[in-house]
Amino acid sequence: MKTITEYGSAEYKPLNNDLDRLAPEIKVEIILHLSNPISLAQCSRAWHTMINLPVTKSKWLISRYGKTHALFHAVRMGRPFINVDVVECLFAQNAHISRYFVQRLMLGFGKYDNRLIDLKLAHNMTIKPLDPNRKRSIQRKIQNPWASNLPFDVFSRILKEGHDQFDGDDTPVRGNDMESFYYLSAGPLVISQARTRLRKNKKEIKTLIQRYKFAPFPPRPKIRKRTIVSHPANYDDYPPTDGYENVRQQNVIARAILLYPKLVNVWKKNEYYEIVDDINDLVMGSILLLSNFNPTLGYFIKKLETLQSVGFRPTDEMMGDALIFFEHRLKDIEVLIDTFVIGRGLNRNTILSICLRELLNPGRNLKRHDLLDYILDQIDDPEETTYKALRSYNIANPVKIYLSRKGSIPLALTLLKYAPIVYQFMLVKFGVDSPVSIYLVGEITTARIGKAKLHKYNKTLASSTASIEHGWQELNNIFNVYYMEGVPIEPRFLPLFETCPEKIVIKCLFKTYLPKLFELGVKFQPSRVDKMPVLEVTPFTRRRRRTSHETKTEWLDEIRSCNRNDKMTATFRHQLEKFRQRIHSNRAFGTLSTSSKRHRHG
Repeated sequence: MKTITEYGSAEYKPLNNDLDRLAPEIKVEIILHLSNPISLAQCSRAWHTMINLPVTKSKWLISRYGKTHALFHAVRMGRPFINVDVVECLFAQNAHISRYFVQRLMLGFGKYDNRLIDLKLAHNMTIKPLDPNRKRSIQRKIQNPWASNLPFDVFSRILKEGHDQFDGDDTPVRGNDMESFYYLSAGPLVISQARTRLRKNKKEIKTLIQRYKFAPFPPRPKIRKRTIVSHPANYDDYPPTDGYENVRQQNVIARAILLYPKLVNVWKKNEYYEIVDDINDLVMGSILLLSNFNPTLGYFIKKLETLQSVGFRPTDEMMGDALIFFEHRLKDIEVLIDTFVIGRGLNRNTILSICLRELLNPGRNLKRHDLLDYILDQIDDPEETTYKALRSYNIANPVKIYLSRKGSIPLALTLLKYAPIVYQFMLVKFGVDSPVSIYLVGEITTARIGKAKLHKYNKTLASSTASIEHGWQELNNIFNVYYMEGVPIEPRFLPLFETCPEKIVIKCLFKTYLPKLFELGVKFQPSRVDKMPVLEVTPFTRRRRRTSHETKTEWLDEIRSCNRNDKMTATFRHQLEKFRQRIHSNRAFGTLSTSSKRHRHG
């Protein structure tokens, strides 16, 4: 993707003459509202010239990144974007430079001697073989670190500004104000001792911020989940190659703010308004972690309100953490929800929906159902909201994997995504024929058949790890429960049963679920079905569901079109034929068969 740094060579495209004749100040306003003006720069020579003016670049940087981070991003963009004129315009518009910035600039400026590094690597490898990943990491690190390709006149101009603003020749350019802040804010001490030490050093910390403009570098932009990184990235190297502040250094700032929230106001008086946005997630995520005692709900809410008063906002993840932490205080949870509503500025139902989605995050491994029940009883449309939350995490397993693979099925796809209590709760809460239960039985079915295939080709796998054996036992039980209860299974899963190597799974379909659906009488019960615990749950009032007639019709069509093939197991073929015979011998089949044909030809 092209960036603003590429404005030096532009291929112009036709532009509406009226836009080309806009007043310069209006053009600048338009540019300031764009995240990347490259397309506009290619429209005409007039726009290209306007965008490449040093004063326009500096205004765009400050508008987009703020006064504190504008200079950092100008250096990050490098040539041809940055030059002395751009730097002069930034300083003229009061863009900030900190002593910490000068110190980091000194660490990053200049080129490495690539030949010398190659010689060292070659020599070291003759003594001890170097890990290839480590070698690539070193080579990437020395390619183009932040500020390394800065023009010398720009580098010297920034150093001069630091020299003039701070202590002249006595400026500790080889120091590290981030490290100083770490020790002044009692970073090495435990929380109980750190509060006292930080307050003792409060005056010196304020001097570091007010006099020397200390502020962390901006956090690294979040990488989208769908982005695939082809090589391991080590962001713990200091200074980071890309210049952005590492999480480790950001945690130093977050910890200090949690101990002394008024520090935020000191930074804001310095016009570092982005401090809240830069570390909001870290601060919110650490409220519960940075305590050497179990905070009461009252303490937590007071702490949260204090942080909200200086601009911080609860994150989705933090709300989920807090709910689980205080789930034993259900009668007081409403106060916590109200605090979230105020902190996020959202309506109550939206907050409850966010909380539900966080509780249903498979990574949380929720062990209790009462908190789910409490949240669902207050949501406007609990069934639909739950269904959407489950789908947002892609709980359903990809069917193709189970069809195309045998013993190479990933272990994770043969285990339940949630603890058994969640599946049991959903069944009791929403009922057998709810979209929620139907969606979950799809995940349960695919995992159960995947487990059967994986076990066939890896018989020692379960016995090798106690957790795997326990997980598979939980899966077996939930599978049996859902089938015994008659949760509708979609006919599209029939091809999975064709190749399933476990007889009991096939019998659950043909001797338990389908006979119950067609009212033929259940003649089979799985050998191990743990009794479901009695859950104190307020059942959801059902809306209209699909009729059993519709489900029967779909299954008849699927069974009728299921022909013999080489992939079918002998057990499946035998059970399929026996079930067909049971249907044909049933008196109601004639009517159902006729209606099925009408349905298909209607």
